[in-house]
Order: sequence, then C-alpha cells, then structure tokens
Amino acid sequence: MIKMHEYMNMLNGYRDRVARIALFDVFYQLESKLQKDDQGRPIDFFGVGLLGLLFFFENMLMRNQKTGIRELAAFLKKMMGKNIAMDDDGYVRLSKQLVEVMRPASGKRRIRFFYNYETGEPDQVEYALLKAEHWDADNNIQYYALAEEGLELIFATKEYFSEFQISISQLVLRKQLEKGEFSGALRQVDEMRISVHTIKEKMLKIKHDVQRNIISDDTYERYKEIIEDINRRLTKEHDEFNELRTFIKATKNRLNASQTMTSDRESKALDYIVRIDNELEHVHYLHASLFNESIELKTTAIEAAGESLYYSGVTSFNFDQEITRKMMTAPLPFETGKALATPFLTTKKFRTWSLLTVFEPQVVEHKEMPISHGFMEVQGDYKPEDLLILQQVYKFLLSQMMKDYGNRTQIALEEILKKGEHAYFNTREFFDLWIMLHQRSPISIKSVLENEEDLFHPAFESCFSNFDSIEVVELSEDIDVQTCYTVKNMILNIGGKEDHE
Repeated sequence: MIKMHEYMNMLNGYRDRVARIALFDVFYQLESKLQKDDQGRPIDFFGVGLLGLLFFFENMLMRNQKTGIRELAAFLKKMMGKNIAMDDDGYVRLSKQLVEVMRPASGKRRIRFFYNYETGEPDQVEYALLKAEHWDADNNIQYYALAEEGLELIFATKEYFSEFQISISQLVLRKQLEKGEFSGALRQVDEMRISVHTIKEKMLKIKHDVQRNIISDDTYERYKEIIEDINRRLTKEHDEFNELRTFIKATKNRLNASQTMTSDRESKALDYIVRIDNELEHVHYLHASLFNESIELKTTAIEAAGESLYYSGVTSFNFDQEITRKMMTAPLPFETGKALATPFLTTKKFRTWSLLTVFEPQVVEHKEMPISHGFMEVQGDYKPEDLLILQQVYKFLLSQMMKDYGNRTQIALEEILKKGEHAYFNTREFFDLWIMLHQRSPISIKSVLENEEDLFHPAFESCFSNFDSIEVVELSEDIDVQTCYTVKNMILNIGGKEDHE
C-alpha cells in the first residue's frame, strides 16, 4: 500500500509540470480566433502558431538574427499561399497577431493561474515564448527570437522519448546538479532508469522482428540501419554517463572537503549527492548492459538475418534451370560457359609444404660434434657472464680512482674529468658507475661485502674494505665534457674509516 509521503514525493516539481503544460495555451488562444481570408475561408491559426515557432527555431539554428514581422510574413505567405488568399498587408497583420500572442505588446509575460497541490496554495507561472532580440534604429524594426520557454515548447512538439530521452535527461541532470537542485536530480535519475528499460524492450522487439520478418534485401537494410542508429546513440550516451559520473564524484569530493557544514541543508545536500551517485551507478550499469546487447544484436541478429537471406536464396535456386539449360540452349562460347559454372565447382585441394619453412631455425649436426638434447645443468657457483664483466670493469675504474685520490675522503667528479689523466675516466662505463653509486647511496660497505653477487662486491673489497659507508651527492651544476652526454657534478663522500693512521 502506498503511503502518504510517497504521494507527496510524486508531487515534487508540480509547479514546473504546470509551467510546461501552460506553454500550449498559446495554441488554444490562437485557435479561438475566427478570422477569414479575402475569399471568406477560415484561417488555420493553430497551424500559424506552429509555423511561427518553427520559423524562429530554424533561424536560431541558422544564426540569423534578423527575424522580424516582415520576415515572418514572407515565410507564412510562402507556406500558406496555396490555401489562404491574402495580400502582403494581410500576412503582415497575421504575423503581428502571432507575435502579440507569443509576446504581449505590453512587454509583460503571459501568466497562468493554478492551484499548487504540492504547496497547498494558489500559485502562478509566467512565461514568454518570444523575446526582443535587438532593435534596428535606422529602419525602425524590432527583431525577435525564441525565449527559453519557446525552445521548451518546440522540443515538446516532437517525440524525443524513444530517440533522445536519455540524452536529454543527462543534460537536464547536469544542469540540476550545477544549480544544486539535488531532489530534482534524483528524480531525473529515476526517469533515466525507466528510459533504459523502455529501450531494452524496444531492442527485444526489434530482435524478434529481425528474426521473423527478413524476407528481402530492402527489409534487411532497413533493420540494419535501425540497429546501427541505436548503437551510435548508445555509444554517445555511454560516454556522457562517464562524464556525469566524474562530475558527480567531483561534486561529492567538494562537499566532503568542506568540513564546516553549519546547516541541515548542506548535510542534506551531501546525502542527496551520495544517493544520486549510487542510483546513477546502477542506471549506468543497466545502460552498459544495454550497450553490450546492442553490439550483440548488431553482430548476431543482423548476420543471422543475412544468412537466412542467403540460404533462402540457395533453397530457391534451381541449378538445372539457371545453369544447365542456359548453357545447353544458348550458344555460349566455351570460356563464357566455364566462367558461368566455375562458382559452383569445388576448389582443388592438395597437401604441400609451406615455403615459409625455409626461414625456420635449422639444426646442423656433425658426427664429430654430436648435439646433446638434454638440459644443461647449472653449477652452484655459476654467475652470468655479463655480471662478471661489469664487476671487473667497476673494480678497475674504482681502483684507478682511489689510486689517484685515495688520501681524500671527498672526491668530485668534475675534478676528475677536468684533469683528464686517464681516457677511461671519460667513458660511458665510468659515468654509469657514478650514476649507480648515486642511485644506491648511501651504501653500507659491510652489506656489499657480505653478498658476492652484488655488482660492487669486487670493487668494494679491493678499495673500501677499511670503511663503513660511502655516499654520492648530486650537485645542481652541469659538467662540460667532451662526450655526447650531459652529466651533473657529483661528490663522493667516504665515511667511517676504521683506522686513522
């Protein structure tokens, strides 16, 4: 049983709904006019109202700002000239009447009085379908454009539910979130969920129709186009869902960041945004499944329909009538008859080796040097060859450097390079050594000496066995060296000398 507060939730936005319905009052006011043309035939004012809306809407799309009474009169004459007999002045008067109804001459907005069942009080809404765009003072001409309510009425005159309802709901939801209308945003998410279910039912119906009704190429192409259009729209809506989710999370993070919630309204806003986030995630999940179903419908149902067309064609194909009789009765040349029969002959099959086999690795085996096909046994003291080489290279470089500067606890890379006493101090391996030392700095010499697999073990054993640690500090200035590298200056600090003899 529905509770009373649930009924009250249903009335949320009652005033806005009345405002949208009130927009149609213009058509009923126009329809009540009983004017006739020059030949005594009644004028279709209901149609005049819709033509006027379309005229201003099209000019907005074309970004044409010069839309006044005379431009509207010329348009109405072109549209209604076959059915209405009036001169140019008559169409101008007709255009003035239309503009006055959509935008009263007094400049005041139209008013609709009603009883608001949400608030329990009398209420009213004001609206204007047209607004004054700009004034041409030289020619004394006023130009008009559709107001916001006029645009809403235009959209209300076309059925957008099945095609663009989710996209419109996404735009409305973003606007509501930007304005802080969280209650309306939550209801908008519920409407989006209903739209997703409606499209799901429509896709299921299309799937069944495809499987039952594909009887010609024209029908096949029509359904194929419908499914591809659905898939394109779902793709755009899927991207918009991702953007909405990012926008909502940013709003939630902003509300969480402001820890000074001094009112119940701010706390309620945070509760709303959390609920909106959860509900939108659910709708997004349903839409994503719908998106996957559209892909499946596109790739399976349409292909199945194409195959059914193919097999129905094969079934109805008469080989004797279409091929044999044609070849036997018509004097066809031999080559033409062969080309006619070729599609129905099987292709020649034979086994052979691939020419790409010559590029495969070849095993060359000599009697004097038989190849063992077993697994190589790894010795316990085995070390990779490249590790052994690097260990010896770094041992040599550090040994030479300590030989030249061993009586100092601080060694600068710039000083070594400027002296240029040894060519191997200007090599890539020497720079790599300093970079490695800097990356691992500070280095405990004891831990390196305990690990024979360490890259610096031989070098530290030879040069730093009497020290505790070393540290390489990078400086800000670059060093000018005669290489293709750019090197920062570094300082090698040797610390913790055990004996100070």
